[in-house]
Amino acid sequence: MKHKILYLFVAVAMLSACNDNLEDSTFTISEEVPAATWLKENGYSQWVSLLEYTNLYSTINLNAGDYTLFVPNNEAVNAYLSENNYPSVSSINMDYAKLLVKYHTIAGNQYSQVDFTNDVLPDTTATGDRLTVTFDDNGDYFVNTEAKITNFDIATTNATLFIIDKMLSPVTEYIYDRLENDAEWSLFKELLEATALDSLVKQPESGKASQYTLFVVPNSVFGAANISNLSALADTLNAGQDREAWKATDNAMYRYAAYHFLSGAYSTNDFVKVDTTSTSSQVLILETLSEADFLEFQSIESNFYINYDTASMSGVQFLETTNLLCKNGMIHTVDAPMYIKAPSTIPATTWELTDYDVLAREIPEYRLSSLTSALDYPLGDLLEKYGALFPYQWQTVASRFSPVSYYVGTSTDSIGKYFMNHDALNIDLGQYGYVEMESPTIVADSTTYYVGLSFYNTFGSAPGNRITIYLDDELVGTMYTSGGKAPSRFKKDPKPEEWIAIPKVDQKKTENNEYIVGEVTFETTGKHKLRIEDNQGGDIYLDYILFTPKK
Repeated sequence: MKHKILYLFVAVAMLSACNDNLEDSTFTISEEVPAATWLKENGYSQWVSLLEYTNLYSTINLNAGDYTLFVPNNEAVNAYLSENNYPSVSSINMDYAKLLVKYHTIAGNQYSQVDFTNDVLPDTTATGDRLTVTFDDNGDYFVNTEAKITNFDIATTNATLFIIDKMLSPVTEYIYDRLENDAEWSLFKELLEATALDSLVKQPESGKASQYTLFVVPNSVFGAANISNLSALADTLNAGQDREAWKATDNAMYRYAAYHFLSGAYSTNDFVKVDTTSTSSQVLILETLSEADFLEFQSIESNFYINYDTASMSGVQFLETTNLLCKNGMIHTVDAPMYIKAPSTIPATTWELTDYDVLAREIPEYRLSSLTSALDYPLGDLLEKYGALFPYQWQTVASRFSPVSYYVGTSTDSIGKYFMNHDALNIDLGQYGYVEMESPTIVADSTTYYVGLSFYNTFGSAPGNRITIYLDDELVGTMYTSGGKAPSRFKKDPKPEEWIAIPKVDQKKTENNEYIVGEVTFETTGKHKLRIEDNQGGDIYLDYILFTPKK
């Protein structure tokens, strides 16, 4: 597999390789005080010893670095050594010692105290895991609810440091492990096993685990609904008592279990779309793993609800256990069984064109926010591996090195900073080449949608790249030009009258342009085939398509 690496910085190579042999690398140690030097000069000798033991001291000192470090004080490190019967840091297994350092390190972004929102941090650590920073009524801040932050916003030349009073425990458990280890979740675990959905949340035998969000119903909540076992749940759902039938995707038992899954790891903050003009948030509607079934999320007068019912003025709410981090996603507990409910409205649908599970499994850097260098990952080998099952199918007119690739950038690079999740589908198909893919489920009842496209074109000026869009083999709008180097983006709540039709090349383009491609009418809820045809040739980065119901 060949890779195009863009903007390669030494800091990334060092953290990923965990090697401190820098004699063949080019970097600059700042004349001012970088992070590791500051720690050595200010009494954090135990963490410095761990950095030196793992050969990561110079890496953390790189001037090219851009880190947030959560540093345990000496007392915290000594307590960890004592609890685990280690005479010194050099007694820790080397691989695990490196894991500890990397788990306490976020590369590629410097946070400050004002960035903490009582939730999961958006960027991953150097291990690819996420951390939570929460605060209590006393104003104390905690990382992963286990370590208190004692000192904030210590600025060095290459990092921002936060001192904590306990060593963080790297996440090693998968979602299924969490279910297995909590007796209060035993019935929900049995439900996943009975529907064969447990395989999704167990540690994979090989490869990278897919990420899921799971809404767990505790035994006590089931009990309050007079459900004490799977048989009672099946009766409630009218699913029948044939346990083999429960594994069928159209069985009510399977659909109910799958309804508690979202693809991807969502924190509680991800569910809130704020409306600054109202005491309520916008309704966020997300498709579950139960096909064509959706969850609605909304905040009303400071109370957060799932599937809020306006008639009863009630809905499902989170229990205290939320944002529980796992190697393969996130767990939230809920205060009701959360039965399947039809959406109360026809929602707008944002379709990220890179939102496919196979990419998450096959590409280690998939949406990895801790990158400080961009990656352009050719998808040809994956097409060959999966054949017709691969989500992207394409035809290129001229033989090219990488006609379709997965691009993942950073929050600061000149391209990736514009994209949702810092990633995009990069196409360069040659004139009249095309790529096809299947959409997520779109709710419809003879509904007409405005269709918008967010893209980025590497051409510095017109004419740019000319493309046409087809849905279910029907042309949407007309051929248009994605000229210029500015991206097209949408506001959070786009208004059709503010959108700009695109056919003209000389149109003014800004970072917040709203482009409409055309309109399409869907008669029923379902998935649709998208075809994007390249009418000129040349790189174009496709971010997402937005379907907004026409009022």
